[in-house]
Amino acid sequence: MPLIGPGWHAGVVMGENWLVAGIVAAAAIPAGVGIRELLRRLRRGAVFTAGPIEAACALVCGGAALILGPSALLPVTLWAGLLAVALSAVDLTHHRLPDAITLSAFPITAVILVATTLVTPGAGDLARAGIASAVVGGAFCALAYGLPVAMGRGDAKLAFTLGLLLGYQSWLAVIFAIMLAFLLGAVVGLAGMAAGRMTAKSALPFGPFLLLGTLVAMVAPSWIQTLLS
Repeated sequence: MPLIGPGWHAGVVMGENWLVAGIVAAAAIPAGVGIRELLRRLRRGAVFTAGPIEAACALVCGGAALILGPSALLPVTLWAGLLAVALSAVDLTHHRLPDAITLSAFPITAVILVATTLVTPGAGDLARAGIASAVVGGAFCALAYGLPVAMGRGDAKLAFTLGLLLGYQSWLAVIFAIMLAFLLGAVVGLAGMAAGRMTAKSALPFGPFLLLGTLVAMVAPSWIQTLLS
């Protein structure tokens, strides 16, 4: 199943998706306010100034809506976008992924995917989502506990949710997202060492790369699937 249908290009060019994107971007701003307040109220609260998180939510969600349009997969993609903004903000600033968010994200994602399937049968595959979640989450847990210098436990907990999101769409989405995450992490790490800002022992937050890879895979053009296949 293509991640983006053949009508995507026409929809963007003809402006069919711009209205949806504008509405979604506007609605994402108050969602960003809520995320900022949620992060502040965490047990180990993370305080952020007003503006950047709201702007990131509007950009990510508006961009997803522009690409997908009024698609059956838009709601779950918007949820993934908001989750990505919240977790990336904390990980980039404090080098941790809060359990309160990573653990609660799994059941919320499962409910959204079940609802999507009930409303639009055939939008994705719930069985594949569950298998992908177990495979990806299990692999990341094994890496986090067996080689903790390479993978954080927060990343491993998050991987179960990302496996759900990606597996619901396709195995190629799973493969692409993970490959992209590790590639981006390697590029940033090497660039940091080349610039003298990092060493081989420097801690690099991996959560944002996982989340970015997931979002790209969820809205990626169908040529990516063709490339990977």
